[in-house]
Amino acid sequence: MTSPFARPISAPWRKSCFDQEYSRGRARDVVESLGGARRASVMAPPSNALPSIEKQLLVCCARPNVQAPVAEKIRQLLNSPVDWDGLLSEAANHSVTPLLCRQLGTVGADFLDAARLGQLQEAARGFALRNLVLSAELVKIMNVFQSEGLQAIPYKGPVLAVQVYGDVALREFEDLDIILRQQDVAKANKIMTQLGYSPKIPGIVSANARLLAPGEYDYRDPSRRMMVELHTERTLRHFPVPADIDDLATRLVAVPVGGHDLETFSPEDTFLLLSIHGSKHFWERLCWIADLAAFVQTYPRLDWDQVFRRAHLIRARRMVAVSLALVLHLFNPPHEVMARVRRDTAANSIARQIEHRLLAPSPGELGAAARFHLRRQMLEGAFDGWRYSLRLATQPSDEDWSAMPLPGVLAPLYAALRPLRLLRKYRILGTGSSPGSMGSRN
Repeated sequence: MTSPFARPISAPWRKSCFDQEYSRGRARDVVESLGGARRASVMAPPSNALPSIEKQLLVCCARPNVQAPVAEKIRQLLNSPVDWDGLLSEAANHSVTPLLCRQLGTVGADFLDAARLGQLQEAARGFALRNLVLSAELVKIMNVFQSEGLQAIPYKGPVLAVQVYGDVALREFEDLDIILRQQDVAKANKIMTQLGYSPKIPGIVSANARLLAPGEYDYRDPSRRMMVELHTERTLRHFPVPADIDDLATRLVAVPVGGHDLETFSPEDTFLLLSIHGSKHFWERLCWIADLAAFVQTYPRLDWDQVFRRAHLIRARRMVAVSLALVLHLFNPPHEVMARVRRDTAANSIARQIEHRLLAPSPGELGAAARFHLRRQMLEGAFDGWRYSLRLATQPSDEDWSAMPLPGVLAPLYAALRPLRLLRKYRILGTGSSPGSMGSRN
C-alpha cells in the first residue's frame, strides 16, 4: 500500500476535548475502568482539573498537519500564559519535539518572539540532522546483514517516520530497532561487533542466558552515540503469543530511507506491532498515540478487518482497540473505523483512564499493583488476562540477570526473584517518575 502523502488528512479538533466535559466524563470513566474505583485510584492520580495549557498544546501540535479548527485552538492557547520551559520539557518527555517545532513555527509563529522561534528552528535542525545520521547508519547495517545472508526487518525509527509522516525529520527517535529470527542472533552479534558495537550486557547471547528473555539485544557505540536494538520472537515478550516472524516476513513492503529501499512490515502489521508496543509501555508517551493517529490519517484505506483478524489470532484485539480508542479521544480522526471503536465499552473505559493519566500535571509512574491489573485488562477473557500478567511478572529478563547474576544451575530462581525486583522497582502504589523513564524514545 502506497502512503498518500500528497493528500494528508488532518483530524478536526473536537471542541469538547478540553472543556468541562473532561472533568465530568473522564471522572466517571476512571471510576468504571479496570474493574472498579479501588483499582482506578491505584492507576490514575485523582484530579478534576483540566489539562494544562502545555499539555493541550502538545496534543494539538502532535500531528504532521492541522486543519483550521486545530490551528485556531493552538493560537488561542498561545494567547494564554504558557510555561515555555515546561512546554519544551513535556515535549521532550513525550518525544514530540519535532512536531511541536513544526506546528508552533508555522501556525503559532505570530505569537512567538524571535528568540523562541530561533530556539524552535535550532531544535528542529538538530533532530533533522541526527535522524539523517541514524537513517544512514540503519542503511549501512541493513546492507551488511543482507550481504551476510541474514534477513532483518527494520521497524519504528526512520522507516516509521517515512511510512507515517513522509519525512524522517518529523519523528523523534534515539535508537534503531531491527527484528530478526532468534536463530540468527549469534550471527547478528558477530556482525554488530565487527561494526564497532558492543552489547550493553556482555554475554547476553551466551549459553547461561538461554533461560532469560531479554527485552532486546541492546548494542551501543558510545563514541558515535549510536544505539541499536535487535528484537526476536523471544524478546518480543509482550506479544500475547510468540511472534511469528516467518508469517510477518511474507507481507513486507519497501520504504525509501536515505535513498535506499528498506523492507519493513506492511501497514496493517505495523499498526498491530505499534499497538502491542504501546500497551507494553501503558501508552505513557504521547508520541506512541500520535504515531497511531498519523497512521489512521495517512492510510485511509487500511484493511481494518485484516488488522482485527490478525490481532484476534494473537489475542491482541484489546490492545488494538485501546490504541484506537486513545486515537479517538485525543485526535478524533474522521475515519469510519472510529465508529467500531466507539462501540467497544471496555476499550474506551481503559483508554479514558490512560488519557486521564497522560494529561495529568504530574502522573508519576504506575505502581506494581496497577501495572499488573492493567496488563490483565490488555487481553480479552479473564483466564487469558491473568495468564498474560503472571507470565510477564515471573518470566526472567536481562534486567533480572543484571540485577543479580546467577550461575546457570540457579537460573530457575529468577522466576521467584523477578516479582520481588518489580515490587522494589515500582513499589505497590508507584513512584514519582516521569514518562521519560518508560522505555526508549522510539
